[in-house]
Order: sequence, then structure tokens, then C-alpha cells
Amino acid sequence: MRLLDPRFKYTPSMSTDIVKTWKRHGFKPTSEAERLARQRRAKGSNASNARSASVTPLSSAKRKLRGWNVAAPKVAGADPTT
Repeated sequence: MRLLDPRFKYTPSMSTDIVKTWKRHGFKPTSEAERLARQRRAKGSNASNARSASVTPLSSAKRKLRGWNVAAPKVAGADPTT
């Protein structure tokens, strides 16, 4: 169904329950105990990764950026040292 379809019924965001929507699509929220257990496992398995388990380290992102710049196509007449 499209937005311009006459059968489309607009529902204001204040009238929706996002938890019910996610559950309707199969999402199962974790309990507080499960979340804490997952954090403890992450800290215990590798202390250096525990502090940024879901975030790319800045040094890795910088290496990727530098690698991208080095691999950029060469422009005729451009200075190769830059």
C-alpha cells in the first residue's frame, strides 16, 4: 500500500506503541539480567575489546581512511608525493 492510496490510514506517532510494533515483527527484547550477563562475558573474554565492543577503534578507522586516499585514482599531472 502506498501513501497516496485512499485506503491508507495515517496514525499519529503519539498513538503508536513501538514495543508492540517490534514484537509483532518478531523482536524479543532481552531482560536486564541477560544484558548484564552479556556485558560480563564481554569483559571477561577480552578486556581490551570490552570497552569498545561495538565501536570501530579510531586508529582502525584512520588506517582505512588513509588506505582509501592512497588507492584513489591518479590524476595526470598531479604530484605523486601527496
